Amino acid sequence: MNVKQKIIEEIENVPEEIVCEVLDFLLFLKAKEDKEDLEDAQAALKEAKEVGTTSLDELKRELGL
Repeated sequence: MNVKQKIIEEIENVPEEIVCEVLDFLLFLKAKEDKEDLEDAQAALKEAKEVGTTSLDELKRELGL
């Protein structure tokens, strides 16, 4: 059983209020990750402006792609 399956199994056995909290937390984590990705991209663009252009491979490395 993988992690997603375990989470689904646990969710099926708790009250709706807890499911709502789990959803809120999951959405928070996704938004946090999106914000960090955006900040990384902005930092890379700022550095490119200060230093000059950067290669696509370097930008991908900075963004973890």
